[in-house]
Amino acid sequence: MSMTIRNFEKRDQEVVRDLVLEGLAERWGAAFDATFNKDLDDIHHYYVAHHHATVIVLEAASSSPPSPSSPKAVPTIVGCGILLPLPAEDVYDTWCAEPASRVEALKGLKLCRMMRLSVLKDHRGKGYAKQIIRHLVDAARNQGFERILVETETLWTSAVQIYRSAGFVVVEAGEENVHYEYEL
Repeated sequence: MSMTIRNFEKRDQEVVRDLVLEGLAERWGAAFDATFNKDLDDIHHYYVAHHHATVIVLEAASSSPPSPSSPKAVPTIVGCGILLPLPAEDVYDTWCAEPASRVEALKGLKLCRMMRLSVLKDHRGKGYAKQIIRHLVDAARNQGFERILVETETLWTSAVQIYRSAGFVVVEAGEENVHYEYEL
């Protein structure tokens, strides 16, 4: 299947929001509350316009050929990710702060945070998350960042595994969260 990574566009809003929320709901089950994810209500405004973040989508080319009623194949968004320049104002208290033990070590570095990485359930296990991560790492390097920060939940084993396999180094791990860094 042919895949393309491109920048998020306003027309992608509902699809990307639903993609991320579905992944979170799958992880958290009955405890999941979408209202704690206000940053996803207007991705373009919050991330692109306000924070100057890089937001990307991974698209799969349509497997059905064009037809007279639909002369152009419609791609499907199967994944997404965000690269957020730091410092950033966390208006909605959406992401975790860096552990106190790392604050001094990170001073003076040009930092960004990789976040909201998500792949549709039916498309997992095919290397698409790694493709998104590689793209965001390249974007960070091209934008002159020195280090990428990632935080995820300790028990979210698929996330823990993907970041480790992509070369991120654990800098602090607790019962609830794991903090990673990737030096560029």
